[in-house]
Parts: sequence; C-alpha cells; structure tokens
Amino acid sequence: MKNEENVAESFEFTREVVINAKPEIIFPYLTEESKMKEWFGEIVEANAQPGGVFHIGTHDGMHCRGEYVEIKPFEKVVFSWGGVADLKPGESTVEITLKAENGATKLTLRHYKIPHQKGADSFGEGWKTHAFPLLKAISEGEKVEGFCFESGSECGETNN
Repeated sequence: MKNEENVAESFEFTREVVINAKPEIIFPYLTEESKMKEWFGEIVEANAQPGGVFHIGTHDGMHCRGEYVEIKPFEKVVFSWGGVADLKPGESTVEITLKAENGATKLTLRHYKIPHQKGADSFGEGWKTHAFPLLKAISEGEKVEGFCFESGSECGETNN
C-alpha cells in the first residue's frame, strides 16, 4: 500500500535591494505605523510585535492583512500576508532582513508559502518594481509621490 501525503505545493521568491541608508533609518518604515503611512498604503494598521496586526489597504477596497511574526530591531521583520491576489488573509509570509554594508543596507525580502505561481509572480514583480523603489527613495530622504497600496494601483496584485 502506497503512503500518500496530502502536501500542498507552495511558491516563494527572494528579492534584494541596496538602500543608501542605515538599517536604523529603514527599520521604522517597516514597523512604525506613522512611517509606513508615508509610503506603504493609504490605510495602515501596524502593531510591530509578535501577534500584532499588519494591515495595508486602499480606500477603494484592496486590503492586505496578516500579523507580525518576528521582530529583531534593525535586523529582521517577519509578517504574514494575504487578502490580495486570491490569498486568504495571513496565508503567506514575508521575511525582510537588513544588513549594513559600507554605509548602506542590503535589504533581502523572502516571500514564501504562496499557494500559487500566479501570486508569487505578481508579488515578486510588485515588490521589485513598485514597493522597493518607494521604500528606497523614502529611506534615502526623498519625498515620494503615492503609495505602494494606492487606490487604482495594482501593487502586489494582478487582475489577469
């Protein structure tokens, strides 16, 4: 008799960006509600402690919901992610690490436990082309126009 396990396939990706700012500058933009409201979303609820709320949204109804899983000041932020691109709230996980390098910071993002390739592709592109440029600009002291999660925008989501 064959032993079959019902193991769901999941997808993941890793993206990196170098930001010309120290981890101490970048970290609050990932954990402090007031700083996140400057670039991440029109609607932001954040309680950056294990089990604390993570919610980014738009006024036209797109909402990403999860909770913070792990926080290591100036080094690592982990939160669950979902509610967009056919994911249930909190269904996938985002892990962001910050490593100081020669006066700058190498930010590595790993997004995993994504239940389908379409979501992985969409999120991977959204982080790379939309979220990272905004986070990089604001962390480097530039004024940014708009948000990652902005009404009429598709950051991290496709409508295909």
